[in-house]
Amino acid sequence: MGYRSDMTDPETNTAAPTGWTFTDSGAVDWQPIAEKASMKVLGIADGKMIATFKFDAGYVGGVHHHEEPEFSYILEGSMTSQGVHMDAGHAYAAQTGTTHDDFRSETGCTLVSVFKIPG
Repeated sequence: MGYRSDMTDPETNTAAPTGWTFTDSGAVDWQPIAEKASMKVLGIADGKMIATFKFDAGYVGGVHHHEEPEFSYILEGSMTSQGVHMDAGHAYAAQTGTTHDDFRSETGCTLVSVFKIPG
């Protein structure tokens, strides 16, 4: 998937400790997940994931339910979620049990999210 638990410190040649994952996001390829949407998985631990998402201009997301909290931070661009317009530097947190039914980016955006792995 592009993330590695075997990444070593280039200065000391020390491997990552057991249970830790370190990721160079530049070495991870974007994976398409929907029309006008792609993601990079940056790490997985204990059923949770941290990932970067890229949404092209005109993206409209589908309705989904949050089984656990979701936290997102907009790195660049802008988007609207639940009727609230947000630009780079803004963040949102969705509580367990909420439904995400309004998610779109008219200009495109990139964000990082932490959430429970679906399924």
